[in-house]
Amino acid sequence: MENAVVQRHYTFEEYWEMELQSEIKHEFIDGQIIAMPGVKLKHNKITLKFCFALMSALENSNFEVFMESVKLQIESKKDYTYPDICVASKEGINPDDLLITNAVLVVEVLSEGTKLYDKVDKFLRYKKIPTLQYYVLVDTDTVFVDVYRKLPDGEHWEDDIYTQLSDTIPLPILGIQLNLTDIYEGISF
Repeated sequence: MENAVVQRHYTFEEYWEMELQSEIKHEFIDGQIIAMPGVKLKHNKITLKFCFALMSALENSNFEVFMESVKLQIESKKDYTYPDICVASKEGINPDDLLITNAVLVVEVLSEGTKLYDKVDKFLRYKKIPTLQYYVLVDTDTVFVDVYRKLPDGEHWEDDIYTQLSDTIPLPILGIQLNLTDIYEGISF
């Protein structure tokens, strides 16, 4: 006879109460609560550099940049994540809220333990956000940035890969370009 593993199904309210009191972050996916792993120093440094580049480029724009501790709502009361970086339109953001619902760009800095999850599962979930236009994956082991752009039909995505420090990432919907040197300068591989 096989042993069955029973997973508890949490309500959004149970998750939210736990998350408000927890010292570590958790994602919430359709009733399941998943603890977020810690990150290495290189991951943190690349995330900071990318965030700073976005903040500098978007300083006088209609967009706001958020990092790591801000929860992103994918589906109300069903799916919440903590992206490494998130850019959202200032319109519709309440500074007293604990979450973002209108992300335009999401950046995930890859780590060994989350690469596959970020590339496949998270991307499938993020595609459900109607306002999302860009999904960016940043490697920590080499110069490699994969930028997914939503096509004008609103359903399909295409990606461009950037692998040279001299490369520039165009983000026309945000009205900016980012240089890979701003993200990777000073990072040793």
